[in-house]
Amino acid sequence: MNISLKTRRLFFALWPGEHVRHSIIETLSRVSPQIKGRVMQPHNLHITLHFIGQVSAEVKACMHEAAQTVSGESFSLDLDDLGHFSRAKILWMGPSTLPAELIRLHDKLGEALSRCGYQCDKLAYSPHVTLMRKCKKIGREQQGFSIPWTVNEFVLVESVQDVSGVKYRVIEQYPLS
Repeated sequence: MNISLKTRRLFFALWPGEHVRHSIIETLSRVSPQIKGRVMQPHNLHITLHFIGQVSAEVKACMHEAAQTVSGESFSLDLDDLGHFSRAKILWMGPSTLPAELIRLHDKLGEALSRCGYQCDKLAYSPHVTLMRKCKKIGREQQGFSIPWTVNEFVLVESVQDVSGVKYRVIEQYPLS
């Protein structure tokens, strides 16, 4: 029996539609023209729910089945905060207030994935969209924006490396009611 040893680098995420994606880029260009760093590609913008990492086809199949059992309600998310993870040198955008539905979705999905051997991160969940990497600290004067986002689904994403860099590709979608 020949078992494939190929693995895939995966994560579960909230994936913005084109309107939200465009608003994020437009807001970034307006509130941070003096901030230097490596800007994320617009097609890669997302909020991670759970980072999985390298997994086999069998584990991916288990996680897909587990994710299909997760039910949740659609919710509104307001991207209205800009911040900086100084240790990781990441500029991020996120909600100043976390919707209860987002926390429930994160927790339910983590619990479902544990059946496949996944262990949730011990740190508190901090949902954010990474905007820049290798970025120096920003001032808090960069505020004053609001990007509404209606979240109707979560997705399974594969991280693929090619000659032009890393690209994130949605491989499964899971609707919220």
